[in-house]
Amino acid sequence: MQLKKNEIKIIQLLLASDNYISSYEIANSTGISRRRVRDEMKIVKDILATLHLNLLSKPSQGYYIEGKSSQDLTELQSIINKNERDDDSLIPSLPDERSNYILGRLINSREFIKLETLADELLVSRATIANDLVSIKNEFKKYGLKFNQKPNYGIYISGPETGKRKCLVDNIFKNLNISDMYFDFLDTYFNSPDYEIIQILREYAISISDISLIDFLISFSISAARISCGYLIGHQTEGFEDYQNRTEYFVAKKLALYAKEHFDVEFDEYEIQNITIQLICKRATKGLTFIYNQDIIDLQNEILDKIKKQTLITFDDEHFNKVFPLYLNYTLIRQKYGEKIRTPLYEDIQYDYPLSYYLAQIVSQVIKKHTKIPLSRSEITNFTILFNNTINNKKYSQKKVLLINCMSESIKTFINHFIEKELYDQLVITKSIHYYEIEEENLDQYDLILSTAPIHRQLPIPVISVNYIMSQDDIIRIKSYLSYLFNDKQMLYYFHPSFYKTHVQVKTLKGLATNFYQLIKTVYHLNDSKKNDIMNKNICSIHTFENSIGLLRLTRPLNSNNIISIVTLEEPMKVENQTFNIAILFSCADNQNVMYNTLFSTLKNISENKEDLDKLISHIPYTEFLSIILKNK
Repeated sequence: MQLKKNEIKIIQLLLASDNYISSYEIANSTGISRRRVRDEMKIVKDILATLHLNLLSKPSQGYYIEGKSSQDLTELQSIINKNERDDDSLIPSLPDERSNYILGRLINSREFIKLETLADELLVSRATIANDLVSIKNEFKKYGLKFNQKPNYGIYISGPETGKRKCLVDNIFKNLNISDMYFDFLDTYFNSPDYEIIQILREYAISISDISLIDFLISFSISAARISCGYLIGHQTEGFEDYQNRTEYFVAKKLALYAKEHFDVEFDEYEIQNITIQLICKRATKGLTFIYNQDIIDLQNEILDKIKKQTLITFDDEHFNKVFPLYLNYTLIRQKYGEKIRTPLYEDIQYDYPLSYYLAQIVSQVIKKHTKIPLSRSEITNFTILFNNTINNKKYSQKKVLLINCMSESIKTFINHFIEKELYDQLVITKSIHYYEIEEENLDQYDLILSTAPIHRQLPIPVISVNYIMSQDDIIRIKSYLSYLFNDKQMLYYFHPSFYKTHVQVKTLKGLATNFYQLIKTVYHLNDSKKNDIMNKNICSIHTFENSIGLLRLTRPLNSNNIISIVTLEEPMKVENQTFNIAILFSCADNQNVMYNTLFSTLKNISENKEDLDKLISHIPYTEFLSIILKNK
């Protein structure tokens, strides 16, 4: 008789069970989706019938093989063994696969399990199992679980039920991540009665990402499976009185009713509280409003003060000021209850957005100071994205334009449409007037003027002249002016504290290149060959200002990121007959030379101001250096 993998897994589980076993426990133990388990049980029932074994099924309890005689079981085990020999891949063989198996076996066992038992099940030596257990022990510690080992008895895992569930959820989620099966898992809910779970969340406007939804569904399934086997949380959730009037609590109650009606699984009050906390922690902040909390406000102010002190960056964006305290509040809730947000972005985020990542690390440092717990990588990623979005919003926010149109209404309409089409993300024309009306207009409410009339007098805001019939030449000129006129805010984000170093002792270009390379490598992965680029005259050009500042520009950037690194030297150095005390490496994909020209003109201004120049080369802290740069922009 030829058996399939799923059939063997289910039959082995039934053979090992002395009591009824639910479809949830079968799904949880075998990795088969619960919907698939129902289909497989029909086939398993027929297989057992051919061996004169009866598969009992009870709605409230699950499945059990009736009348198992030793002869029947021997015959069935023989069939399974033959099938396993025909397909060795059924037995976990790789270290990660074995660890997953062992972890599940230990958590789902009520009794001690001997190493020899695990070794027999996995067809490996006892020493191999002992080696696998080293990493598993460390894994259990994360969840407050205790690894109990007694001679002649084996191993038993004790600890909070919530910790055991979190461990199982993380293990399943990790396997989905490795196999990239997230959405295959979600597919099992479509066209299934269980889709009602998702509909309940939507009914109560619980906004949740796909990844967080998958996380919640796995957790809900494991909770149901554990409850059906008698594993209960059994205690009040700490501080739950703060959440019992929230929407998530009513959603959790409705999900509990669904579980009772469809799975015959009873979620008691403590289980409902646990589901509530999970929903609060996993849902998106979209549509939520921050409820005033002085502790959160104080934490926010402390973080923003530290960011300003270390980078000079401030956040006055209205959206940021609404969202940031909300992020902090939910981060602290997740920390308190050991919940997490999941994101696959943390591997690359620090390299893609290094300055925003630096700011997120400041958030982590301040929170750790108060809670003794640093932020997880996923939480840091969350804050990094928030900071990056806010910085980009500052850099690219629309400028309010007053249009001075000295021609007809049709010309005004033409210019409006042209600007809307070509510069919709940078400019918005808020009003149009004729030139003779300018004396009556309050210019403080605008960022700049676009004018078809030549204006020769001084006005309090910038003026850009355009043709009556606008063309692409006008657009190019406007973009160039915008980059120049409004680059003061952007310039703040050119720099990174990690790329600034004082008291550097070097005498040669090679030594200087090594220092730049080592600084930049603290943030980015760089090949050693990049060090040679800094020393290559064909790639790196040098311009000096007043024999004090050396600006080194790479025509071939070190990577795709904009990097400006600064080192202040202990002694002046000379390269190609050019002397400087401070070296600035410019490695940017700056096709229109906006960044370079802005930095160049800024350094030129500084070089003409002896007081600022002396300060700049005197090994001042990063923020003082940045202040001088911004002052002379």
